[in-house]
Amino acid sequence: MRDSTQKFPTWALWIMGLLTLLAAALLILSIVLGVQAGQRQVELQSRQEVAIALVDAIDAQARGDYDTALDAYKHVLQLEPDNDAAREGIQQVLALVSSRPATAPPVAAAAEPPPSPTPTSDAATAPAATPTHTPGALASSSEALMQAATTAYNAGRWSETISRLTAIKQADQTYQPDRVNTLLFDAYVNLAGEKDNEGNLEEALSFFDRALQLDPNNTAVRAERDLIAKYLDALTYFGADWMRAVQALRDIHREEPAYRDVTDRLQRALVAYGDLLMSRRDACIAVEQYKAAARLTVTPGLIDKQNSAQTLCDEGEPVADVAGAATPGAPLAASTSAAETTTAPAPPVADASAPVATALRGRILYSARDITTGRNFVAEQLLGGSASPVVLQEEATQPALRPDGQRLLFRNVRNDMAGLGAIDPGTGLLLRFTQYAEDGFPSWSPQGNRVVFASNREGDRLWRVYVAWAETDGETANLGFGDTPAWHPASDLIVHRGCDASGNNCGLWLMNSSGGDRVPLTTVQADTRPSWAPSGRHVVFMSNTRDANMDIYRVDVTNGQVLRLTDHGALDGLPAVSPDGRWVAFVSNRDGTWKVWAVSINGGTATPLFAINGDLGNWLDQGIQWVN
Repeated sequence: MRDSTQKFPTWALWIMGLLTLLAAALLILSIVLGVQAGQRQVELQSRQEVAIALVDAIDAQARGDYDTALDAYKHVLQLEPDNDAAREGIQQVLALVSSRPATAPPVAAAAEPPPSPTPTSDAATAPAATPTHTPGALASSSEALMQAATTAYNAGRWSETISRLTAIKQADQTYQPDRVNTLLFDAYVNLAGEKDNEGNLEEALSFFDRALQLDPNNTAVRAERDLIAKYLDALTYFGADWMRAVQALRDIHREEPAYRDVTDRLQRALVAYGDLLMSRRDACIAVEQYKAAARLTVTPGLIDKQNSAQTLCDEGEPVADVAGAATPGAPLAASTSAAETTTAPAPPVADASAPVATALRGRILYSARDITTGRNFVAEQLLGGSASPVVLQEEATQPALRPDGQRLLFRNVRNDMAGLGAIDPGTGLLLRFTQYAEDGFPSWSPQGNRVVFASNREGDRLWRVYVAWAETDGETANLGFGDTPAWHPASDLIVHRGCDASGNNCGLWLMNSSGGDRVPLTTVQADTRPSWAPSGRHVVFMSNTRDANMDIYRVDVTNGQVLRLTDHGALDGLPAVSPDGRWVAFVSNRDGTWKVWAVSINGGTATPLFAINGDLGNWLDQGIQWVN
């Protein structure tokens, strides 16, 4: 007879047990993710507290309140024992205290020494003189402080510079206020730049804020400050909230795609967000994330992820009812640009202007990255045949062949040879023109004896354009703020991305090799990587804000008229004009892999020329050139 006490079959009990274990695993995973997010928030708050305490310490040191300064520096070391700025600050304060006479007041008071007592005929019975400060004493003290501040400024001791200048402001606000404020602003900006370069972003942010208190209208500093703030927000979300991380990184990428590791982080965040969406069965939205990631860099397995998601989306995979989910195929609200959410437009009908790949002649020099070793290299691809590319130089990017074809200029990324270098292809002679790793985007003068390039080598980390003689340890001239310069093929004329003297009206600008005769060529800040046509009449460039996507454009130097040359949802960039001036080569990932394409200089249908050997890594660090 069947046992009436057995209410559930065995298989049901097994299923209930498995479901219980699964629920417990999900609960544990949620707890772990919550703890990790909380730890990130605590770390961010700790870094912010370090930055605030460090600024308070420097301010206290500046006004001569050494006890408060020491306490603040010690507080920094309690929060961050390896903080070099705090250790250096403590040493400075102790040195100042030990060098001060025992009866002397603090430095802030010593900046205003009391005058000699007023003479009287009866010194024994005269009342004590009320301490006052004569203008001469104030001026003498302020001049001494200014000399000390100037010495510290010239030596790059920014904390000491700030301390001296702040003491002047507290002692005598009428003493050279413009000069004091200018030096103080520069010191704050340079100190912020140092912290930024060291990766201490919270401290950099605090010092940029101090600088902006002195000059609130400085657009360049405010832009740098806002980039750091946005990047810190992105780091907070990275790994904790992929949707917000994508939003924050995408905002930075639209504004400054070459900033730090934003391109790499955005690509990783898009893939991670796509994976998360797939786990929620949001395949159609995941497809858009994978596509956007592929437009940045194609990594192993990414295309497979995209194809799998597309298959599920096409099969009508249901969308889970979760916060932030959208209907199948709909773009992500407020987080994905139109260029990244729409599918690539159908290729236009072929026209007479479309180049025929086999009919084009010459050589394309390009830089890329070896997939196996991760090292960059410069290669040469012969057009019009089936020859394989030839590697011309290892650990190099941004090739620029001299007009006579006898010397290859490039950015050397080898640690012990960082800077701009050149090689004679025939002899293999390797030259080094500059010694700063930040130097890049080189271009030859028409005579081949000078080089124009851009760098953020200075302490403020702002981009400037330089001209150097093409020889070892050659003299270098600073032409002012700007980047991505290109020298006219026959004239003393340089096109570059820059702004006017006030930091406004940014776009492509023209100037001579002395930095003079500046005139604007375009008025869109995102216009960059200009390249001259051989005739000098046209400049081609890339821009990602004119039509909400990175495309290639041509501007007529004689009248400023701009013509769009490419129109595709993928990335089109790094343009170079053919030696005959008829075609424009560019790199694009429009079919899922990086290739070099060509389009008529008058626009039309683009045609692929060849696939890149390797990948481009951070593609904005690469370059191409079309030569005979």
